[in-house]
Amino acid sequence: MFPLINVLYHGEQTIDYWEYLLALVYIAILYIFFARQKALRLKQGPEYRYYISALLAKIGASMFFSIVYFYIYGGGDSGAYFFSGLSMRNLALEDPFEYVRQMVSGDNSMKAWSRYSLSTAKPYQFMFFDDRTFFVLRVTSVVTFFTFKSFLLTNVLMATLSFFGIWACYRTFVGYFPQISGQLATGFLFMPSSIFWGSPVLKDTITFSAVCWWVHAVDEVFFKKRAIMKNAVVMALSAAAMMMVKPYIFMVLISATLLWLFYFRLVRVRNLLFKFVLFPITIAIFVGVTLFVLNKLGESAGHFALDGALKSIEATQQDLIRVDSYGSNSFDVGEFDGTWLGLVSKFPIAVNAAIFRPYLWECNNFTMILSGLENLWVLMFAVFAVLRAGPRFIIQCMAGVPIITMSLTFALLFGFAVGVSTPNFGALVRFKIPMVPFFICSMYIIVFLSQIKRAMKKNKLRFELTDFMMGTAHMKGIPELISAKRKARARKWNASDRPK
Repeated sequence: MFPLINVLYHGEQTIDYWEYLLALVYIAILYIFFARQKALRLKQGPEYRYYISALLAKIGASMFFSIVYFYIYGGGDSGAYFFSGLSMRNLALEDPFEYVRQMVSGDNSMKAWSRYSLSTAKPYQFMFFDDRTFFVLRVTSVVTFFTFKSFLLTNVLMATLSFFGIWACYRTFVGYFPQISGQLATGFLFMPSSIFWGSPVLKDTITFSAVCWWVHAVDEVFFKKRAIMKNAVVMALSAAAMMMVKPYIFMVLISATLLWLFYFRLVRVRNLLFKFVLFPITIAIFVGVTLFVLNKLGESAGHFALDGALKSIEATQQDLIRVDSYGSNSFDVGEFDGTWLGLVSKFPIAVNAAIFRPYLWECNNFTMILSGLENLWVLMFAVFAVLRAGPRFIIQCMAGVPIITMSLTFALLFGFAVGVSTPNFGALVRFKIPMVPFFICSMYIIVFLSQIKRAMKKNKLRFELTDFMMGTAHMKGIPELISAKRKARARKWNASDRPK
């Protein structure tokens, strides 16, 4: 007999043996479907060799999460999302019109909550009455129609659905740098924190997938100019999901996106004088448009809105004084004086906390130890990238390759926002997952470009970063690039030697 836990309104619950058996059936069906897709597309896209393994990693993480959180934490907030969503699903069977009305209108009032009965089980009030979490309940309720009221299977299906956005973004990066598809897969598909916290029924699963869908759709609409209408819809839906669940993510992402769009136009200008004149104008327009957009989004951004950010962060710092609230899991970025200048001064500490903490010696439970090991690897890899490429070249790449500009801007700004406002490591390791792939992949790309630079210098060829601002898809590999550059130089010399 499997252990039982008591769930409010739902009674005693467990993960029964049939759920594990049915999970295997789900996995088998998904494997057949994805294997067929892989076979059809592998020749055109070699990155599809990671297709099935990446999916299985997410499904495995969701099942591991389900077992850990169900039996150790009594379901945790993921369980609260699931059982509240299950109540909505039960309402759909008893009163379909009321269910559709709540789903469409987003009505989460006390009157709407009172429509639930003992037969449907009532949603948790702290989940139902919060607009952000209520969106997750609506999504979860739809998923539970296909999972036989199983917590385990719901997490498996949620992991599968969220995989598509992450895969689309991974392919976007591979489209720019196909030679390092394996390294990019590490960043997007196989980082432990991303697949563990970005697979089950959580806010983070929805927002992480939405971020990836947004980046993919922006690239398709503005740079590749493919399927514009379809990808415009994807942009709208992913933006809506972020705004409804965690609007601060979209506020950071839209800033990085605007910089991506503006800077892409700027770096394509070849005339240095014109670029010198255009640069301050572009920066001024970028700052103006960004502030305008952020202010317009402010009403939906909760405590991350610009006009309330300082008060919110100051309140967080006061909250940290009460160490008993978080115990040894809390961390402090230092005293905050309530000014914008004081806030900016916390940038290095906050970003360091978001990317590299908790350190291994700060971990006091199993999940924290896993995060600590990952953060140790990230720290070692970041140091390797800095030593390998050099700080100057990293800055040059950030200023000269638009996709790196966007990725690092998003990672650093998001890391700052999360690091300065998150009171404890338990929340930090979850909140930061959208930035992890972008930071890791940026480092991989920079290291790869530095390898090209060294190879060209070794062969006495001139390296120009502008040749790679749209990636390296135009070259097969470094040896082929060296050969092409040599031939181009020989043709240039032969042309100059011809008599006029």
